[in-house]
Amino acid sequence: MRSSINDLVVMHDAETLYDLMAKDEDWMIQLDAAEGLVKLHDRRGLDFPLSAAESEEKDVRRVAREILDAPEVARLQAEIDAEQRRALQGKLQTAKKRLAAGRKVFQYKMVYLPAGDILSEDRSGEGFRVPELDEAGLEGWEVVNMIPRRKQVLVGSVDDHFVGAYFLLKKEIAPEESAELEGA
Repeated sequence: MRSSINDLVVMHDAETLYDLMAKDEDWMIQLDAAEGLVKLHDRRGLDFPLSAAESEEKDVRRVAREILDAPEVARLQAEIDAEQRRALQGKLQTAKKRLAAGRKVFQYKMVYLPAGDILSEDRSGEGFRVPELDEAGLEGWEVVNMIPRRKQVLVGSVDDHFVGAYFLLKKEIAPEESAELEGA
């Protein structure tokens, strides 16, 4: 099948390569097709090896790593990164204009805290202190959502155990704080 993938690359048949990557049941064909897409400078081919590099299968991870280490991938990733930086700069300029016009601008970030940092014995009855969130609050960040993270453990039956939480934080940027946007 490798030679067929190469033929598709030579013919610049990105759509067939994409179909193979998305629908074939053989992971090797999927990765070969993704590599072919990258050779054609088609960004759709980049996500598959990135996710395959996190596979539980050692062979899948190894092949995905080989693809990701290729010079074509580095060039494509550098191009994507440069475009994202340019787009971010445009958004920052728009945000500064919004601030100058008296309109609101917000920043968001996600923070993960392990259960041990969140929960402790509350002997005083005053509630739990979460220093990391206190520090964020002092910097102007507000918790707007919390997503618990659970670990499944088999102990006779399926049971969930709280192992930590992701906190979505929001911060309103004031006009005099527009310089903080540069660090975004």
